[in-house]
Amino acid sequence: MRKWYDNQESSLAVVVASRIRILRNFKSYLFPTRLTNEQKNDLSVLVEDKLDQLPVVLEKKFENCMLNEISDINRTALRERQVINKFSSENKDGVGLILSDDESVSLTINGMDHLRMQISRCGMELDEVWQEMNRLDDFVNEQFEYAFHEKFGYMTVYPTNVGTGMRAYLILHLPMLSSSKRFRALLNEISRYGVTVKGAFGEGQDNDGNMFVLYNQKTLGLSEKDIIQVLIKVARQLASQEKAVRRQVLTTHRLELEDSIYRSYGTLKYAKNLSLKETIDHLSQIRLGQEEGLLSFKEPCNCYKMMLGVQNANLQVYWERQMEEKALNKARATYIQRHIPELSEE
Repeated sequence: MRKWYDNQESSLAVVVASRIRILRNFKSYLFPTRLTNEQKNDLSVLVEDKLDQLPVVLEKKFENCMLNEISDINRTALRERQVINKFSSENKDGVGLILSDDESVSLTINGMDHLRMQISRCGMELDEVWQEMNRLDDFVNEQFEYAFHEKFGYMTVYPTNVGTGMRAYLILHLPMLSSSKRFRALLNEISRYGVTVKGAFGEGQDNDGNMFVLYNQKTLGLSEKDIIQVLIKVARQLASQEKAVRRQVLTTHRLELEDSIYRSYGTLKYAKNLSLKETIDHLSQIRLGQEEGLLSFKEPCNCYKMMLGVQNANLQVYWERQMEEKALNKARATYIQRHIPELSEE
């Protein structure tokens, strides 16, 4: 089954993907952290039963599982693909997962909150994602009464999530802007809009692969639509700045940029040993070359999909065996050579 990130139509823009997650808790139940494992298991079964019409509502196929019934490697791979979060991955007992076959829609039951619902799409699609999330949220609310406060909004375990209970995310590819001197100043400037940036791969603001996640910090005092519009506005500003730096580099250092991109392709195509960071950084260069028309392939080349595929756990799932770091680096190089297409002669 094709995954949501297989979509090639929007794959060559600065904005790589859109994602929205909302947290909801049920009025009649204690927070999951105060439930026994048996109570959580019972609640997971109840939620799955009550939401059995989900495929009709969202017109997708879904599968259900308990996280403690799948292997550690597969659970970590789900986390690497951003299907589940760290808490649910590490605190798996009594945690259920309802996942669409394309992985665009996921509902985690009994993580930190009763429900963590998430929807992802390629490109700048936040408005469309919100429309779909709204349908999902309304459907769930028909089955369960939410814990809601007239003044504070949706009640959540962490006070920072109270209000809308929503985080909206945009993944941006910023290879030129992130290496410019004004990038840190830009990040400080956009924080006044109530949004922040972190690295999509790596920790904090590390920019492995030059992929960054832009998301809202505030969930209280703003409507969902307000949050989305602010994010879109800031993302467009960052994309405009990125494109401006690219134009300047293409004007003054085009040969050096082309050389760097083709060297990255050569490394990925022929190296026998590749670390995770090295691979993601080279894939970023390949994507930059695609976005700017500096290289083309005989077949579609989905760099973001490969960035997910070369993560440690996903790599082990792909090869169906556990590996230490040395073996992983060798397997990663082979994986890339299998998936990166030949260059077009045009």
